[in-house]
Amino acid sequence: MAVNFGYTQTKGHLYNYSKGLKSRPTNGKKTNNRIVKPTWVSPRCNIYTKKYKTALHPLQVDVEKELIYYDNSGITVNRTNTSNFSEDENLVVLECVDRLLSKGYQANHIELEPHWKLGHGTKGGYADIWVRTYTDNVFDGNDDDKNSLLIIECKTSGAKFGEAWNDTLDDGAQLFSYFQQEPATKFLCLYTSDIVDGKVLPEYKLINVQDNQDLLESDKNARSYQNKNDKQRYRVWRDTYCCDYDTKGLFEDDIRPYEIGKNKYTVADLVEVNNEEIQKKYHEFALILRQHNVSGRENAFDKLVNLFLAKVVDETNNPEDLHFYWKGTAYDDDFQLQDRLQRLYRDGMELFLSEKVTYIENSQIDWAFRRFKNDPDATKKTIMEYFRALKFFSDNDFSFISVHNEKLFRQNAVVLRKMVKMLQDIRLKTDQVNQNQFLGDLFEGFLNRGIKQSEGQFFTPMPIVRFLVSSLPLEHIVRDNETIPWAIDYACGAGHFLTEYAVRIKEFVEKYRKDIPLKEYYSRITGIEKEYRLSKVSKVSAFMYGQDDIKIVYADALVKHADVKDGQYEVLVANPPYSVSGFLDTLTEEQRKCYTLYNDDLNTDKCNAIEAFFIERAAQLLKSGGVAGIILPVSVLNRNGIHAHAREIILKCFDIVALAEFGSGTFGQTGTNTVTMFLRRKETNTPDAEHYKNRVNSWFAQRDETNAVYQDEHLLGLYCNHCGYQLEDYKTFVGGKIDDGFLNTETVQAYYASFFGNQRNAMKDVCDEAKTIRNKYLSRANTRTYKQLPLVEQNQIKEKAFLNFVTAIEKEKVYYFVLAYAVSQPVLLIKSPTSTSDVKKFLGYGWSDSKGNEGIQYLNIGKAKSSDDEDGEDDDTMSQIRGIDGVQTPLFNPANLFDDDKINTLIRKNFMGEEVVIPKNLETYVTKGRLVDMLDFTRTAFTKEFKTSLRKKQIEYRWNSSLMEDILLPIKGSISKIANEQLLEEGQWPILTQETDKIISGYTNQDNPITDVPLILFGDHSCTLKYVDFPFFRGADGTQLIKTSEEKGCLNKYLYYFLSSIEIENSGKYERHFKYVKKLRVPLPPMDVQKKIVEECEKIDKAVAEDNEQIRNIEVTISKMMLEVEGDAQKIQKLCSAINPSKSDVNSLEKSMLVSFVEMSSVSNDGYIEQTVDKPLADVRKSSYTYFAEGDIIIAKITPCMENGKCALATGLKNGIGFGSSEFHVFRANAKLINNVYLFAYLNRKEIRSKAAEVMTGSSGHRRVPISFYEDLEIPVPSMDKQMLIAEKYKGLMKDIESLKQQIANASSRKQAILDKYLK
Repeated sequence: MAVNFGYTQTKGHLYNYSKGLKSRPTNGKKTNNRIVKPTWVSPRCNIYTKKYKTALHPLQVDVEKELIYYDNSGITVNRTNTSNFSEDENLVVLECVDRLLSKGYQANHIELEPHWKLGHGTKGGYADIWVRTYTDNVFDGNDDDKNSLLIIECKTSGAKFGEAWNDTLDDGAQLFSYFQQEPATKFLCLYTSDIVDGKVLPEYKLINVQDNQDLLESDKNARSYQNKNDKQRYRVWRDTYCCDYDTKGLFEDDIRPYEIGKNKYTVADLVEVNNEEIQKKYHEFALILRQHNVSGRENAFDKLVNLFLAKVVDETNNPEDLHFYWKGTAYDDDFQLQDRLQRLYRDGMELFLSEKVTYIENSQIDWAFRRFKNDPDATKKTIMEYFRALKFFSDNDFSFISVHNEKLFRQNAVVLRKMVKMLQDIRLKTDQVNQNQFLGDLFEGFLNRGIKQSEGQFFTPMPIVRFLVSSLPLEHIVRDNETIPWAIDYACGAGHFLTEYAVRIKEFVEKYRKDIPLKEYYSRITGIEKEYRLSKVSKVSAFMYGQDDIKIVYADALVKHADVKDGQYEVLVANPPYSVSGFLDTLTEEQRKCYTLYNDDLNTDKCNAIEAFFIERAAQLLKSGGVAGIILPVSVLNRNGIHAHAREIILKCFDIVALAEFGSGTFGQTGTNTVTMFLRRKETNTPDAEHYKNRVNSWFAQRDETNAVYQDEHLLGLYCNHCGYQLEDYKTFVGGKIDDGFLNTETVQAYYASFFGNQRNAMKDVCDEAKTIRNKYLSRANTRTYKQLPLVEQNQIKEKAFLNFVTAIEKEKVYYFVLAYAVSQPVLLIKSPTSTSDVKKFLGYGWSDSKGNEGIQYLNIGKAKSSDDEDGEDDDTMSQIRGIDGVQTPLFNPANLFDDDKINTLIRKNFMGEEVVIPKNLETYVTKGRLVDMLDFTRTAFTKEFKTSLRKKQIEYRWNSSLMEDILLPIKGSISKIANEQLLEEGQWPILTQETDKIISGYTNQDNPITDVPLILFGDHSCTLKYVDFPFFRGADGTQLIKTSEEKGCLNKYLYYFLSSIEIENSGKYERHFKYVKKLRVPLPPMDVQKKIVEECEKIDKAVAEDNEQIRNIEVTISKMMLEVEGDAQKIQKLCSAINPSKSDVNSLEKSMLVSFVEMSSVSNDGYIEQTVDKPLADVRKSSYTYFAEGDIIIAKITPCMENGKCALATGLKNGIGFGSSEFHVFRANAKLINNVYLFAYLNRKEIRSKAAEVMTGSSGHRRVPISFYEDLEIPVPSMDKQMLIAEKYKGLMKDIESLKQQIANASSRKQAILDKYLK
């Protein structure tokens, strides 16, 4: 150790005085055992001095002679052993003396090496430092005029200091020997100092050896220090004062000289904790319980929560004079401590949880006796003794062990005191995001240690909490909602989800809604918890994070509550309980009937699927568009019975955004496999579920009509294609007849076997209606009347019953198919790996049950090397990482929750409707699938099981097939590629690209094009297919060349049409797909069949080409028409009655009025609104949505929607009012000046969009057209009659384009029908 005391040289050069002590590693950093010599040496003089206000003369140090001149400054020196550099310990004495003088102790009050006779010999008879004060501050020359205040023994840091302290604990050692000689001494101190990161830091153990009179009076077994020898005094310290000592109270900034001891603490004395310290605290807690045989762990944890509550109250109410502190036995006693704790607990329960706790203060007893005249003191004393017995000698809110007498009170007091000391220095109430995972990690530790898992409860590890909450589109919710969103966790437990949600939205509120206090957002956060203990925990947790306004409702979440309104919440996050037997018995019949899952046939005693009811409760609580992240047992995906009904609720009420499956290692010893469902609430006012139910019913209701017309018939076609039915066969079935084509399908054959078979479980999990139909038929078939019927009539009855049986099953299947197919958004499917080591890497943590190291273990948390590890390198990992903020997992990046290479970002993008491309590093865990492909429509028992491992359905063809790679030919001649930077706008040879909507990307004049045509150009990344029959070059953007021949049994163009008709395997990953194409099986019909397929498909292609040519001609006509318009040029600002009109227009309208809602995706690139959703005005008016009205023009302002042509003339709006995306500009034409169709025709042109693109502002991906561009845009304005003529002609031309595009859109299905006709 090098010590720098900041001395100033009396003459000569200044240099930094330092003297080496043998060093020890500090803070995990290893230093060499060496003597550190002065870094500067004066050539003339090496005497250094330092002045003090409390010394007569400066203290001098002669570095060259290695002497310290204490006596010159007025310090009494009894011998000179410590006045030199001969021992390392002398430098500690010097540093301590310097600290005393700097603090303000008088030099003449300090005495070095006083000598006392300690019995046999004089070894150890010289104390290092003695501080004495004058009587009345006057000294007459007699030692008796000095009062002994403090005796200090100095040791070098490290082993010597540790050994000296252990000796003190064992038998009192030197300090208590000195105390024997000076019994009036008030304090003893063992002192050392060390250099840490260049700073001198003291360390000391301060013992107050003054009697605590309150303690002596209250405890008959307590002993006084007075009139004892040294061993007896040590035993008093050990037995009465429990070896009590302080590590503060001597040199701190808030301690004045001579006022030793710290009996007042403030929040400034509290410290923050990191993950390593959290683990130590947990171990300390477990050790205290073991030491004192505290076996009731649930009770112990409950009392710990009460301590947390008391501490939070203390930091809130008493920041300048903390009451949650054990001030030391010299200042405090167990009665006073518990009295303070009870008062804090009472205040906390009433203030935070609105619960009154009975507590009587001593002052209230005094007040009660104020008018008592007859010997009040004696009576009062008697009453107080009774009162103390009742108050303290029985179980209370801080009884870690059962208390019913004074002896047990004393035993519990020892435990309580240790618990308080464990927590008292920690700062619980903080605004720091990274702080106080203590509570969560402590819960996990107890969970792992075997706390009873009542009612399926367990606590969610913080990495899972952060992953789930950060996967939700919270930035969008805060930014785009004018009102403050409501959020709920309806099974909040310890409150982790609530506090994490509050932490996450804080950033967005401060960024986008600075005008609204953060506490107002917190006040919209609600937690529900039915276990009283945990409701306290969650509230305490909220206060720890500074989120005081979070509301905790102590209630059963499955029961309606006045403070929890249905249809109110935008966000729901939860990990509700699972598998709770008899939970329905806790609900009344009226409460049960609030759930469609409940019916009279349900066995309330045996039903334990509480998680299914929580799914339905989520549907009740969330408003339209609300988002949810719910952790559920994986059985909800595939178990039948009530879980199948829960899946029906999910399909009807939610869009599934993502499913994340986690294995049994996620939640410690619970061993539960879970799935986290990320959901979005569907529209509630005009629900899709009702609409499609009516549609399916209408189809089957037309059974007896001769010429039935089916609305949305294309949906029937999609269902048939998905299930392998022929549409005409299926329409015949819907019409009331099962023909051979339908009957001979694999699925209907399975129906037949179930209906007519006698297998034991033939009808297991089949829908109730189908079961009833079969049971009625079988009952009738067994009657004598039926058996006496003619065979023809029996067959008719049998066929009718089977038709109805199939109809019941198929109606349900079609309904859920349509519901699932209507969800265009893909579902992200996340799966945890299975091996233990891979699971830990996936989660970023594991679990330890080794003694002394129990609980969650973050994998990347390093441990500093031991000071005995001489060969090890320095490791400061722990100083870099604080708990969860260092977790390494593919789930999320704690340093950047918007990391595109993490799973939470993919889920959040999917919530937002953005394109999700799965990075290569996540392909192991993440895939994409359509919801409709996750359901199995082939089985008789249609249980709506959600399959999360999707396999491509193998299509059966009538012809033999070959692997694609077996029929490919090598390309002859050149296969050259041209780099993008070599592209020309004009040239001899075209360069072909893999881009979706483009064939030629440029030209080149280079030699050796590809001439072995015809062939197929395949986009290796985009999966596009292009048939090429002219010489060309390839672009360098990832293309593959496919060629076959008649010799291989395959025509090139037939292969092109076949490949165009199938879905090439692609999980959304950025990868090359030709490896999949080569493994495809290609049906090879006879050559004449292939030629027929090509001939018929070419006719369709020719028609498409003609349609496209007509569209181009019409667009030219429109462009020419608008360019030829003549009239005065006027700015649009002058021609509109409003641009981006104010929502105040609709303030007077009824809130319940239905209006049209238009999403950006609902506006086509061709100038019209494709679909609208009706919503109450109240749901959209106060949000950030754009307002418009019938006849207004809406134009996308953000890239790339604007460039793509997303604009529309708003017509057919519900009640003439519309709201839509905040990314629309709105133009309301002044009907007196300009026709709105004419204005729209002028603005809806590529020329205008090109000019708008040039003035866009904003960052990449978020560039927008400023409204000023349109306001200042000048357009020609002819007469109103001329405008109306142009508008009518424009509408006619646009109708023609729409019709042609519809024909083009149908071309793919027409070609698919041709292929199906010849191949299947």
